[in-house]
Amino acid sequence: MAQYARPNSDVAAGSWTPSTGATLYGYIDEESYSDIDYIQVANANSTCEIGLSSVTDPESSSNHIVRYRARKAGNGALTVYLFDGATQIASQTPTLTTSIQAFSFTLSSGEADNISDYSDLRLKFAGSYVIVGGVAVSWAEFEVPDAGAPPAGARRIFIV
Repeated sequence: MAQYARPNSDVAAGSWTPSTGATLYGYIDEESYSDIDYIQVANANSTCEIGLSSVTDPESSSNHIVRYRARKAGNGALTVYLFDGATQIASQTPTLTTSIQAFSFTLSSGEADNISDYSDLRLKFAGSYVIVGGVAVSWAEFEVPDAGAPPAGARRIFIV
């Protein structure tokens, strides 16, 4: 099994706006993705920060995966960061198209080991453009192994 940290708060909105409504996180927090609603930034270089729900430290360095769905308009570009509080853990700058696509990145064991507080994880979305453009994000999550699960390939020994 796995645990999923999903968006649950707006830490900082910057110039990002939801497709409708008032919060950002409420448009990218679905258990199963939905591209109907989204958050966006247009014609501005801006970063938003979204808090993630708490998960239990899996005590493992493997299978830490950030997933999200995004698209661009015009010359829009995006960088996605995973933070533990104020500490940057990892980032990715995907190659966006004008259609929403799924992206993911897996943390290295060193990056996963740098997470000290699984209750203070955040995603930062940095949108940028040249001349005219923008980006939209429709869904995000962070997956980690189940707490207390044995490492992949580990053998259990039962004493009777």
